[in-house]
Amino acid sequence: MKNLSRRGLLKGALAAAGAAAGSRIVGPWVGEAHAATEPAHFVHIFFNGGLNALFAGCADKFVSGNVFGVTSTNIKNVGNGVFTDAATFGTLPQFALDHWAAIGMRHNNALHTTPQNLRSGGERAILTNNGTTCYLNELAYHMGGNSAFKAVYFGDRAPAYQNQPAFKGVPLQRVSDLKNALSAAGAEAPNPDAPDRAAAAMALETSDEISERQITTNPGRLTTLTDSYASAVASLKKPLPPPVTFAEINTAYGLGGTSAVNSWASMLAGAEIMIRAAGTNVINICDFGLASWDFHQTNGAGSLNGTFSRNKLTGTGGFGANRINPIKTFISRMLNAPDRNVVVCVSGELVRLPNGDHGDGTVAMLFGKHLKRGLSFPVNAQARFAANTPGPRAFWAAVAAALKVPGEPFGANPHPLIA
Repeated sequence: MKNLSRRGLLKGALAAAGAAAGSRIVGPWVGEAHAATEPAHFVHIFFNGGLNALFAGCADKFVSGNVFGVTSTNIKNVGNGVFTDAATFGTLPQFALDHWAAIGMRHNNALHTTPQNLRSGGERAILTNNGTTCYLNELAYHMGGNSAFKAVYFGDRAPAYQNQPAFKGVPLQRVSDLKNALSAAGAEAPNPDAPDRAAAAMALETSDEISERQITTNPGRLTTLTDSYASAVASLKKPLPPPVTFAEINTAYGLGGTSAVNSWASMLAGAEIMIRAAGTNVINICDFGLASWDFHQTNGAGSLNGTFSRNKLTGTGGFGANRINPIKTFISRMLNAPDRNVVVCVSGELVRLPNGDHGDGTVAMLFGKHLKRGLSFPVNAQARFAANTPGPRAFWAAVAAALKVPGEPFGANPHPLIA
């Protein structure tokens, strides 16, 4: 039997209770246990106006005829049928390339969602469930946990250009300043009143020993309890992760000391902050501007959408800041983070047709440790979807499956790319 002081036992019991109840509080300022189940986080990176399917995994479809400027020398064979632009998404870390699921989604709306078209368009079709609730905070609700910021968004306007309603008490909140986010999450200093982790582990081990007779007598019924004890004790014995500081994030993402969310890099930095400091379930990132990826220009032989999109991703050709590098930084730091299941989606409002016009769906890039590399319902050489391509609800079902959300809240997942 292990010795515990009364004070230590009380503090340990508090943390043990949180662990036994499945608490998923994360962040270095709270000395509570992580749950036995790893916390999940979903980051939705969205290019309003559309993202060409050549980037999303279908680049090989466009080699013939040099459509979108695609050639056999400027694309990368990622594997398992996934081909992408070599200069942009082809430079992602190997772990992301190994866990890249390209998922087609036919939403049957070739329009943009804009302030003048709030009740239609691709963005609205992707993000709203039957036009009444928002998939973002609906997913956050089903993911559970006890973060005070379950669903947040970054950008210069709300998703689908409208303030989305709360779903069963889970609102979709905007983050506009990174230092304020750290402060609101309580990450500025450790909590002096937090339960003692070592005492909590000892309390659980003591409880396990006290219950040894009952567990031995009822091994079948109490196996899950003993497994929970072991997982909780192992979690409590691990040291807390280092604190999240603005200085660290500023250096990693090259923010130049500015905490305002006014750049692409600051939005990706904010996503890391919300995951590590606040335990946020769902994060939506949308690029600035009105339909800012809507490139219709042609050069007489086809659309320049591929060229212009590549330049915008790399920050060349007069398109300002580099966008692919912050994505790479975030993925490098967070996609394979220990004790977390981080799923990243990169998609756009719609794919582009060879003439530069709008397609009627999108191909989403999903990255995550529980995803298999491959294509599911891709576009053809004309950037068209097959008639049986699933819609947005099936996409969210795939996301929920990758996140290990229990109960299939959006129905069965038709995309066979979950490991």
